Amino acid sequence: MIAPIDQIAGNSVNLAQIEPQCERYETESVRLEQLIAALEAELEVVKQKHLRTIKRQAGVVAGCEADLQSLIADAPHLFIRPRTMTIHGVKVGYTASNGRVEFDDEESVIARIKKSRPEDDDLLIRKTEEVNKEALRHLPADELLELGCQLVGAGDTIVLRRVAGEVEKLVNKLITKLVDAMAE
Repeated sequence: MIAPIDQIAGNSVNLAQIEPQCERYETESVRLEQLIAALEAELEVVKQKHLRTIKRQAGVVAGCEADLQSLIADAPHLFIRPRTMTIHGVKVGYTASNGRVEFDDEESVIARIKKSRPEDDDLLIRKTEEVNKEALRHLPADELLELGCQLVGAGDTIVLRRVAGEVEKLVNKLITKLVDAMAE
């Protein structure tokens, strides 16, 4: 956690008071790491336990979908009016589609548009602009103000971060694994 130095009140705190808090912070952080590691291990066991049957069932569902699509493709006469119907909670039939544009090489498509339709390139090619914040950081503060920008968080700040095993990274890693496990 980082806080601006100007928010610190009083000068009565000494290192003898900070040292035990650092020890407690480290101890509690290690305990959190252990709990997260235990949770990750249990999640992996549960995932492995169910993964094979989930993959098998996904294959069965994909086969059912292919069979159903084939049947619908062979019976367009059943879907004239109405064009779709819901049977056992499954909507089947036909609908009009605008399709989608696909291409393999975006750069060559852009080059061809510029060559054959230069009058339409503003319409057919997106041009995005964004501010380069890293370059702006090197400008003086008065120039930043003229541009409507400000530099935030510069100057002396409090540093409070674990050196060994950053808890934030572990929590983010855990969240990512949970989301990935749910997506699979």
